[in-house]
This record gives sequence, structure tokens and C-alpha cells, in this order.
Amino acid sequence: MADIEGVALYQTASADYLVVSSQGNDSYLLYQSQAPYEYVGRFRIGVNAAKGFDGSAETDGLDVTTQAVGSGRWAQGMMVVQDGRNRMPDQNQNFKWVPWSEISQALELK
Repeated sequence: MADIEGVALYQTASADYLVVSSQGNDSYLLYQSQAPYEYVGRFRIGVNAAKGFDGSAETDGLDVTTQAVGSGRWAQGMMVVQDGRNRMPDQNQNFKWVPWSEISQALELK
């Protein structure tokens, strides 16, 4: 993992995860939050051309919350990341919001 630029703790009654950004390969990793800090999985925030947004790249920070930020897919909270390189539209930077339920589903979390 190259160039860590963000670390956050996602805590629930059943599991706690460390969320880490890897700026070197534009991905995010999950680890168990207690020793021995076992690796859980890796994911990326991808492009959705149909909805008009690009993925994330060159992340300089992130944060997570377990609090509901809406209903449905937002009920488990979310992750927000700084996106340092945008192509849709072409601009300097913005932020990407990801429902935690999508991360949980992608990594098959319990």
C-alpha cells in the first residue's frame, strides 16, 4: 500500500473497521480495528458514466460515519473521500460520497 492519505474508524455494535486510503493506486482498504489488524478487503470508487460522475483518484483524506444519513442504502452511514482528480466534469477536485451499504455488499461484510 503506497502513500496513505486518510484513515478513519467505522464502529458498530458488531464490528469495527479501519478504513485506509491508498493514494498510490486509488483504492481503499478495510482492516479489523483490533490487533492483529487483519485485512478485510479492498475496493475502489468507480466511474458511472450514465450518471455523469468519475471515480476517485489521489485521495488526500476520508471520513466515515455509522449514523444514518437518509433511508435505504444510506441507513448504515457513509464514507466521504476527497477526490483530487476529476474528469466528469473536468475540474480540480471534489468529494465522493459512498453509502456504507455498498461497501458492505462489495466486501461481503456481516
